[in-house]
Amino acid sequence: MNRGSYLLSHYLFFRSSCLSIVAAALVAAICGCSSYSPPISVSVSASPQAIDVGQTVTIAATLTNDRSYQSAIWSLVGPGSLSGVNGPSVIYQAPKTGLTSAQQVTVTATAAADRTKSASVQITVNPNPRIPSQTLASGLVGAPYSQKIAVTGGTAPLQWSVFNGPNNYIGGSVPDGLSLDAKTGTISGTPAGGGTWYFAASVTDATGVSAAQGFLSLTIFSNAAAGNPVPFLDQTLTPTAVSPGGSGFTLYVSGAGFVPGATLEFNGAALATTFVDGEHLTATLQATDVATAKTASVTVVNPAPGGGRSNAVYFQVGTPGSTVNFADAPGSPLQIREPNAVVVGDFNEDGIPDLAIAGKIWVNVLLGKGDGTFVAAPGSPLTAPSPPFNSSSFPYTGPALAVGDFNNSGHLGLAVGLQQNMAAAILFGNGDGTFSNAGTLANTGGEPTSFLTPADFNGDGNLDMVATNLFTGISPVILLGYGHGAFNSVLPNTYSTNGISSAAGDFNGDGILDLVIDGKTVLLGNGDGTFIQKALPGAQGTFVTAGDFNGDGKLDLAACNFDENTVTILLGYGDGTFSTAPASPIAVGSKPWATVAGDFNNDGKPDLAVTNMGEDTVTLLLGNGDGTFTPASGSPYAVGREPWAMAAADFNGDGKLDLAVANSLDGTVSILLQQ
Repeated sequence: MNRGSYLLSHYLFFRSSCLSIVAAALVAAICGCSSYSPPISVSVSASPQAIDVGQTVTIAATLTNDRSYQSAIWSLVGPGSLSGVNGPSVIYQAPKTGLTSAQQVTVTATAAADRTKSASVQITVNPNPRIPSQTLASGLVGAPYSQKIAVTGGTAPLQWSVFNGPNNYIGGSVPDGLSLDAKTGTISGTPAGGGTWYFAASVTDATGVSAAQGFLSLTIFSNAAAGNPVPFLDQTLTPTAVSPGGSGFTLYVSGAGFVPGATLEFNGAALATTFVDGEHLTATLQATDVATAKTASVTVVNPAPGGGRSNAVYFQVGTPGSTVNFADAPGSPLQIREPNAVVVGDFNEDGIPDLAIAGKIWVNVLLGKGDGTFVAAPGSPLTAPSPPFNSSSFPYTGPALAVGDFNNSGHLGLAVGLQQNMAAAILFGNGDGTFSNAGTLANTGGEPTSFLTPADFNGDGNLDMVATNLFTGISPVILLGYGHGAFNSVLPNTYSTNGISSAAGDFNGDGILDLVIDGKTVLLGNGDGTFIQKALPGAQGTFVTAGDFNGDGKLDLAACNFDENTVTILLGYGDGTFSTAPASPIAVGSKPWATVAGDFNNDGKPDLAVTNMGEDTVTLLLGNGDGTFTPASGSPYAVGREPWAMAAADFNGDGKLDLAVANSLDGTVSILLQQ
């Protein structure tokens, strides 16, 4: 071969090889099957990977080496649905209902260009968190305690708290000495006081969903030895009143729970006191004690341990009169929104009677100025705390309101019945006219609670309470106090009675406090918070008060008969039995409701004032000292519309009892001063 032919043949071979390489590269580029290109891979990510029902999560796919740009194809195994299934990301929608336990779902992304390439992510779908209604295990004062609140559903981690929400929804508190762990929902510590605490717990899960439960309770049993009882003072003193400027005399008082060493106090000053028995004391008053017209607050103080101060009964130093005339005090009537209850107490401890009024969702505390006028206490009106039984925006107060030292502080507090809850809120008094929410409450078992009667029914040195419920629930409910504002219910309630009001007193002379419900039933106390039920003769009654109306030293009863426009007087025999007084029942105004006993004309004989809701008046019945009564000459007295509640005290310091009348329909409180 010559040199030219040789060169030509090599050139043609080189050219052919290059074309083959270029063609192969083009084919490889087109079909994507070149051994030089890495394989397609798929990865997915989801945040979070646990959600609650009804929530969504976005899941993103990343396809490596997908030169076709066909992205991913999505699929789902498990409950729920996907949206946007042909893109680089998808939205998973968890089912909104129907889950009772946690479910696992699998979301898969498959490369459209290579169906053999896929990746999956698992998502846990939890039911929303829910705290079931539960009674936690009981504890004992002084013994270490630990109990976890049960919860279902929710996405961990959970965050716990005692729920306190809007509209003054106070979720209560856990027992003294215990605390709620925010991370675990465990209540632990060493209980410091007995009683049943009702509270609302709240839990929030990792996705931000919250749940609350108001029907939680925890009972702590007390192992403390009982102290001296809180004494109870009957309404009637002997004498009930004296004229100013007279000589010294002996004051006789009756009640229950008196112990040796008990002291009678006259306007807070201790008197030389003689212990007669558990129901009777005497004390000597000097001429200087009754030199000028005034009304004194009489109380009995039992020594420690336990003990404490009784309820107050008023003693007038004033000239007796044959007539009683009332007139509105300056500034009366007071404007109070929907007043349902009114009580008297010296809340700022200045010796002048003050008022607490339950109205709408507030408790109004009005401090007496000593001239029949009042000024709002600091912080008044107090918004009534709505305890855990519901979250109403308007936790109406009343018609129940009671005064008592519920935390053994020496200061008067308040128990506030709540119309839309099965409870009474407890407010601790600070002794200056202000109050603080106790964080505890009394479960009254019905709504609305119509009447609260505080007294030491089991004689352990702590105030107990009896609740009657107007429309629903068991009545009466006996609540044993533990001195922390907390109460335990005496269960089961076996009393086959129902009632609107109640009154306490030793009706059978055994030194143990008893109860009367309306004018229908007497419950004779056993001294441990339980009672023996006995029927009363003849009376029906809607509102009842106790006092010695015939001067024999034994408690009698006065019961309003709402539908009959009368008041029935039942004379007690001192053994728990009663008989209807002569000339009883007594005609009064239309639809009598509330009644209060006191010596209004200072003649030494207890009288009765009665509100008449059907005609917007107050009838005054002057006692004759033998269980019969005569209407006062100026009676009935006009007040506001629908006088629901009433209290008596000497608001202007002249030695005569005055009246405060809560008129629920026109939003006023009438202050009636004797002239």
